[in-house]
Amino acid sequence: MNKSKIILLLTVLLYITGCSTREAGKQFSGSTEQRLITYSINKIAADFANQPLQAIQGQTIQIESHFVVKNNVVDYATAKIKSQLTETFGTRFVEASELPLAPAQYTLKLFFTSLGTDRDSAGFSFPIINLSEPERSTSISVLAVDMYHGISECNYVLVDTRSNQIVSKGQVSARVKTDNFTTPLFSVPISDID
Repeated sequence: MNKSKIILLLTVLLYITGCSTREAGKQFSGSTEQRLITYSINKIAADFANQPLQAIQGQTIQIESHFVVKNNVVDYATAKIKSQLTETFGTRFVEASELPLAPAQYTLKLFFTSLGTDRDSAGFSFPIINLSEPERSTSISVLAVDMYHGISECNYVLVDTRSNQIVSKGQVSARVKTDNFTTPLFSVPISDID
């Protein structure tokens, strides 16, 4: 092979290894993935204790949760937030089916913008591509950081039910990580979950 072909091949390999990969699974398949997302949800729920929500102290409220996908993760996040609000503010909750008989003083609208995991890689590595199953492709790291994060983000709006006025609004977010600094000879884990 001549020098220009070798240089072209090395350039292509460096370009490919410089690209990042992202993962968005439909289901949380392993324990690490489950822990990343639940720990990040726990952090945003705990952050509600620090939000300006004193108006709901001892009040009855209704929660409306919204996300692009309705699934058990949204239900879990909503339950964790309810638990934190009860612990911090002594809040009582009314379900939508109870509303005509037991009106709520406030409605807390939760707009989740992220409830999932994200995988990324940065550094120098040589890809080993499995053409029959590309998702099973791997790489040999020369000097790289493999990042695997659980991310939860939520915008909230607290509305006075009687006047339909916004009382408070804000955003909570959390990122839980399990990263790995890798070389061909060793790796060093950097994790929030262990």
